[in-house]
Amino acid sequence: MPTPEEIDAKIARRAALNREFTPSTPVNRRAAFSGRIDQIMQITAAVTQPGRHAILYGERGVGKTSLANILSELLVPTETDFRDYAVRVNCTVDDTFDTIWRRAFDELGLPSSEVPERFDKLNPDQLRRILARVKPPMVIVLDEYDRVEDDDALSLIADTIKSLSDHAVETKLVIVGVADSIESLVGEHESIWRAIEEVPMPRMTADELRELVNKGFEAVSIEIESAAVERIVKLSEGLPSYAHLLSLKVGELVLADDRDKILLADVVSSTDAVVNSAVSNRMDYHKAIRSSRPENLYPHVLAACALAKKDGLGYFTAKSVVEPMSRIMGKKYDIPAFSRHLSSFISDDRGCVLLRHGETKRYTYRFKDPMMQPFAILAAIAGGLIPQDYQEELFTDQRIGSDWDQAAKRLGNNS
Repeated sequence: MPTPEEIDAKIARRAALNREFTPSTPVNRRAAFSGRIDQIMQITAAVTQPGRHAILYGERGVGKTSLANILSELLVPTETDFRDYAVRVNCTVDDTFDTIWRRAFDELGLPSSEVPERFDKLNPDQLRRILARVKPPMVIVLDEYDRVEDDDALSLIADTIKSLSDHAVETKLVIVGVADSIESLVGEHESIWRAIEEVPMPRMTADELRELVNKGFEAVSIEIESAAVERIVKLSEGLPSYAHLLSLKVGELVLADDRDKILLADVVSSTDAVVNSAVSNRMDYHKAIRSSRPENLYPHVLAACALAKKDGLGYFTAKSVVEPMSRIMGKKYDIPAFSRHLSSFISDDRGCVLLRHGETKRYTYRFKDPMMQPFAILAAIAGGLIPQDYQEELFTDQRIGSDWDQAAKRLGNNS
């Protein structure tokens, strides 16, 4: 029976783990942020340059909001100055130009004497004059900008950026949204392009993910062997939220056993917990793969899609699905054997889990929700769909050498 002191210590370690790995919410402090040096340099240079603003864009789940959250810390001029230098406003599908700026004024804490009584009369020039009086200057982050559907709002915000730039107003805008390109967020408003810094946010590199995992476990005094780190890195598919989720669940497993070191076998053992905790992905996954047929290939095809080679924007072809599908099934599967499954995945009946682009015989596909890609792999592993030899081939990293061999032996002993 553990003593009260031992229970308290265990609770404290669990709380520390929860502070370091936060899959359900963006990072909100610089110390917990990893990598992204290029994006940090771009966005801070933009907001400190006269007349320059920034647009931060990329796939869902790559850490855009986390970077926006730590802007204040990045812009702090001295270690003793803890004032906020940035505020963030979350945009919605129902937003208009007025409602966005009503919330922005609230976040800025502007007194009523500084804002117009009638918000429906607000225009870009009036807004520019209000923001010019904001002292000290601030950075206003318009997050989830891709959700705004009001064309007038989009046009007026573009006009606002141009007006702020033309008059060198020191308060700056940072627009954040899910998009493949800057055009997807600002449309045809080419007049503002010279006033904005384009900051694409790609998926994290393997080195950045390693930093995220190692730094988090170091903060809670848990050792993790390199083979376990590599498994988390590869399963995360470049998405920091999945690196956080995998790290959290394996950390919980080890703390529950009162251990201080994470092994590869622990990462494997925590797969079920990861799959069960991703509720939204799990529901979408089951909708995508359900079938009344005894031989249901949908989960196999979806896993093969997740493992297919992709371009820089996450697109893959039917041809690239052939190899992983064949390896999963243990025999050759050509395109005709799963082409109808690919077509089904783009339908409403299966939740449009995939998006399709291009022309017949030249189609490319991409996961509608990037988070579904690592989930499909994890679900396939948890369901025993991916053969062990293929798993070892997928997750072996030549850099870790003997560590992998030792971990693989432990895994074999535990299976």
